[in-house]
Amino acid sequence: MLSRNLAGLVVLALVAPFAFSAQIKEAPRTPVKPINQVSIVDINSSPEADIVSIGIERTTAKKIVEGRPWRSKRDLVTKQLLTKDQYEKLKNSLIAKQPKKG
Repeated sequence: MLSRNLAGLVVLALVAPFAFSAQIKEAPRTPVKPINQVSIVDINSSPEADIVSIGIERTTAKKIVEGRPWRSKRDLVTKQLLTKDQYEKLKNSLIAKQPKKG
């Protein structure tokens, strides 16, 4: 009798970890966003606050909003709203989507 109980405990000890691990579900993982991720701002549709958030002064951002629509982001340099150095720092954060015709 004792040997049967002992054998039952051994089998239970070997099977239990597999049974319990099968019932535990892993929580879905949310993607991790890098802290220094560059945000993309559309100069033809983004609000002034978004333009300021990438490092453009508020007065310049206001002029960008008032000058819409822009043909390209390079227009900000040709219209002298940004210097070449400022543009080089910010060009990866800027886009100029064209409004849909219709």
